Amino acid sequence: MIEKPNPFNDKLLLNILAVSNEATAIYTTDDIVIQFANDAMLGFWGKDRSVIGLPLEEGVPELKGQPFKYMLQQVLRTGITDNGIISAETLINGELQTNYYEYEYRAIPDDNGVPYCVLHTAANVTERERNKRVIAQQQEEAQALTEELEASNEELRLINEELIISNNELDNAQTQLQAAYNSLEENEIALRLAIEAANFGTWHINSITRAFITSARLRELFGYRADEEITIEDTLAQITDEYRGLVSKKFENAIYNGGDFDVTYQVVGYHDQVTRWLRAIGNLKADPSGEFSNFTGVVMDVSELRRDEQRKNDFIGMVSHELKTPLTSMKGYVQILKSKADKNQDKFSSDVLDKANNQVSKMTTLINGFLNVSRLESGKIQIDKQVFDMALLVKEVEEESITTITSHKVVFAPVVETIVKADRDKIGQVINNFISNAVKYSPAGSTIEVACITINGKALVSVKDQGMGIAPKDIDKLFERYYRVENNSTATIAGFGIGLYLSSEIVERHNGNIGVESVLGKGSTFWFTLPVNLV
Repeated sequence: MIEKPNPFNDKLLLNILAVSNEATAIYTTDDIVIQFANDAMLGFWGKDRSVIGLPLEEGVPELKGQPFKYMLQQVLRTGITDNGIISAETLINGELQTNYYEYEYRAIPDDNGVPYCVLHTAANVTERERNKRVIAQQQEEAQALTEELEASNEELRLINEELIISNNELDNAQTQLQAAYNSLEENEIALRLAIEAANFGTWHINSITRAFITSARLRELFGYRADEEITIEDTLAQITDEYRGLVSKKFENAIYNGGDFDVTYQVVGYHDQVTRWLRAIGNLKADPSGEFSNFTGVVMDVSELRRDEQRKNDFIGMVSHELKTPLTSMKGYVQILKSKADKNQDKFSSDVLDKANNQVSKMTTLINGFLNVSRLESGKIQIDKQVFDMALLVKEVEEESITTITSHKVVFAPVVETIVKADRDKIGQVINNFISNAVKYSPAGSTIEVACITINGKALVSVKDQGMGIAPKDIDKLFERYYRVENNSTATIAGFGIGLYLSSEIVERHNGNIGVESVLGKGSTFWFTLPVNLV
């Protein structure tokens, strides 16, 4: 007869669990007190049996801040088993290590079904988890590599398509380039024939090396033999003293600032000693890198044109001079008649004679303008420079405007002492011309602002109006001789385009600058600068 085995008591069961290879622990109370832990579990913790009877985070302090206490409390409170894989940091042989564990937290209920402890079993699956992660990472890398290869193949396909398109475009470009080359060659032949027919001289300058390449005709225009080699300095030496500085200034400005070069000047031939008037036109071009520039142009003999111009100026000067005498007499007669009309209290006649006097004054101003142009271009206008204070000159202009301008409000800004060396009368003429234009081209009752300030070592005089403004296309031509803005607003305003031309020539002869800033329909600001006299 087989004997019935005796049931195991709790102590015997704990002894059996203690030697089990499966890590096991038992916890009680909300403090998660370690009631039992076998050797396998103590090995996971890196502890000995002294931790038995201590709360988990006191016995294994490395677990503080990790979720284990909270997880065990939840199982004990709810009775719901928790299992899975989790990482834990523990101190093994004095070294803090991170391992992965497959765990189960199972609540053990009493006879009433109320959990009174938690049974914890665990297995170290660190190697397995690390291998899984390595495999997953390798799979991700392989997937990424596969996707990159697919993308690369797609890019290669697109590149091949683009290469096919590019090759077709290159073929078309080559065809167009050849056509452009043929057209350029034809244009060069036509240009060369035109230059030869017009008897122009040509020149080419490398703005970096200053290498100077000239045609035989250009050398002849400067009085050299057709087969002589000449330099830039040789051509400058043949320019008369009056124009050499102007040509050098414009030449250097074109070299350093780029743009067009257009200047007329007088030369005396080197060998033949013939005096000629020449006009040089050029343009500086930069290559795409901006580091290499070529300066090319033509020179033409304008001596005959200049003589025609001189004859015209002489004629204008003579006619203008002859007209001044009868105008002076007419002005005197009008003033006498005006005096008589005032004496006889004949208001109608007095008003008519006032208007006649104004018209005579306008005619006198126009004739004086023609005379000044004639003198300027004949070289007979003199610049008499003297040292004076611009503040005093502006004050005189202000006092004069008070008595002569009643249709507009002219406001003069205060001017501090500004000493310049210039022709006082000519500079006053420029300021008056600016103010006169502001009156003519702005509505009655509007304000005209006059100012004179010093900036960057220069006296800057400006006259600002609230008039019709100037279109951008007209601004560049505004200071040319006889140029007038033609539109419906200016059709009834008298003038021949002389005043601004004279003003620009006067300012240029003082080494100053002149210009205008304008917005169409909103007004204009005319200005000029003069060097301040520092001595």
